[in-house]
Amino acid sequence: MATASVRSELTCSLCWEIYTDPVTLPCGHNFCLRCIGRHWDWQEGIEEDHFCPLCLKTYKRRPELNRNLTLRNIAERFRPTDPEQECYGIFCTYCDSPVPAAKSCLHCEASLCDYHVREHSRAAEHVLTDPTASFGHRKCSEHKKILELYCPEDGACICAFCLAGEHRGHNVETLSEASDKNKEKLREVLGKLSLQREETEGQMQRLQERRREVPGKAAGETERVTALFRGIRERLEALEKQLLRDISEEQGRVSFQLHGLIQQLVINKDELSRKIRHIEELCNMADPLTVLQARAPEFHGAEGADNEGREGHNINVLAVGNWDMDGVLDTSITDLDDIVKVVEEKVHNSQVSKMSRKLRLLGDELGVRFEVHVRERLRPVNWLPLKVLGPLV
Repeated sequence: MATASVRSELTCSLCWEIYTDPVTLPCGHNFCLRCIGRHWDWQEGIEEDHFCPLCLKTYKRRPELNRNLTLRNIAERFRPTDPEQECYGIFCTYCDSPVPAAKSCLHCEASLCDYHVREHSRAAEHVLTDPTASFGHRKCSEHKKILELYCPEDGACICAFCLAGEHRGHNVETLSEASDKNKEKLREVLGKLSLQREETEGQMQRLQERRREVPGKAAGETERVTALFRGIRERLEALEKQLLRDISEEQGRVSFQLHGLIQQLVINKDELSRKIRHIEELCNMADPLTVLQARAPEFHGAEGADNEGREGHNINVLAVGNWDMDGVLDTSITDLDDIVKVVEEKVHNSQVSKMSRKLRLLGDELGVRFEVHVRERLRPVNWLPLKVLGPLV
């Protein structure tokens, strides 16, 4: 039992054999150099990070492997030199030196080399099996006899004495017959599992192919979206320049009109001031004859003429000052809506999920912000018609 315990400590958890050229991972677990290498090659094939098969500690890159010389020296002593008689570190019970066992006797609970097998008892109760370090599980726990039969009804391995006890009358089979039937079932399960594994591997390969395609598709969509929004910015900048240019032109035109009107009103004001001063002088004169003689024809109907002139001036001022901004603002918002519609058409079949919905929300937000921006910056003016911009790039 001690030998079996030592052997378990010298067994690689990947190949279940005695260590061959053992190496130690940073986490402290040991594996055969070839076994851990194959394991990590498989992980790289499916593009996974390297990890320890025992503790599952993950490594971003292959860690440095340190050869465990002490463990290798111990493992070499337990490894049989003849591969055809490999007995997994089980040695002859009767030899003084560690000689690999060829058989084990279940009756004697001893392991035998080739020499001692020839010298061993030929009695029927001395059943020889492949070398083993564990004998207890091969004997009946109740009768302490070798397990030779299998009871399908109870699904238990039994000895010959069990047939006279609780297994009386049960149909039994030899261990070989039961084992062969069980192997047939296991082969069926193995076939199904192998098919499932092949299907899983196929799915993994398809997913890996799709995974490798993702960066290229993402780069294409990124370039497309970048070009799309670059076109949006160019359209918005062109629209902004057009609006500012129209505002500047309208400002110059209105300023020129107002300047001419102001100059005319200045002349009228000077003329009215001259008449007012002359009339005030007449009003202050004490000589009635002079006042009556000074009433020239230019003053006849002055009140009516002044009223007409005043009404004319007021009408001109209202005509120049009453400007409507709704037309150009509506046109600007319409142009912005056209930009968003073009964007939605361009990304309608895009593989970027939810792009259309995001662009619609973006269009609504841009429309609201643009209208607020225009209304805050502009005063009522007589807008010129907007020019039609070119298509998006």
